[in-house]
Amino acid sequence: MWPGLWEQEYSDDADLNPWRRYVVNNNDGEALAVWRALAWEFTAGLSRFVIPTYYRDEAAQLQGIDRAAVQLVRWEYEVDLEQPEWLTADIGFVPARACVPLLPDPWQREHAGFAGLFPVASFRHLTDLALAVAGDATSEITIFALQDPDRASMLASALNQAHHPELAEILHPGDILVDVAVVHDLGAGPASYLTIKTPEATDEVGHLAAHFSEAFRRYATQASQIRTFDEFHDAIDHLLAPPRRIGTT
Repeated sequence: MWPGLWEQEYSDDADLNPWRRYVVNNNDGEALAVWRALAWEFTAGLSRFVIPTYYRDEAAQLQGIDRAAVQLVRWEYEVDLEQPEWLTADIGFVPARACVPLLPDPWQREHAGFAGLFPVASFRHLTDLALAVAGDATSEITIFALQDPDRASMLASALNQAHHPELAEILHPGDILVDVAVVHDLGAGPASYLTIKTPEATDEVGHLAAHFSEAFRRYATQASQIRTFDEFHDAIDHLLAPPRRIGTT
């Protein structure tokens, strides 16, 4: 949306580089960051655990975690981006797999059939996980948001069981699953999908979608007037900001 993403040089400083700070560049525009902001705000107040599909070890490196310390799981959620409609794209749980080099070391070879389940404590950490998987034609991250933080080990156990897990058995009242499956190369699939599932009906998705849609409309009207990366960062921070809650300033 902002012309500077095509015209200006990106800084090597992660805090000044739009790709490393927001996973936004001249191909993956600002709207995808808005999807992550909606997912983050919708899961506010819950304990979040994220599977970055395929690029498990790259995600650990960006998080500063030793690969051997990552919680490994045998199952991951999949939305098939080659499908033209979400109802057929929403596959559900599939056996996990991780990227390994052509000449893997013994640890990589032994753990190629596992995904990583990462606890996420900040929006920047979520962005780092999105960055870890964003280099391919498609990417996917899945957020499990639990009302009870003590159920983290139960989540890991459910995703490590021998038989195919069912989402209805994993999500308890108050829990949420958010899956962000993105087409980066337009030749790789017909559409990107933002999937949100909860055990109970809620109007909050609609309220947040309305907030971020209006924020994006405001951003779009001013994007051509942004001149510098500093101005761009200020504008994006406003774009991604959550709605004000009653009684807050």
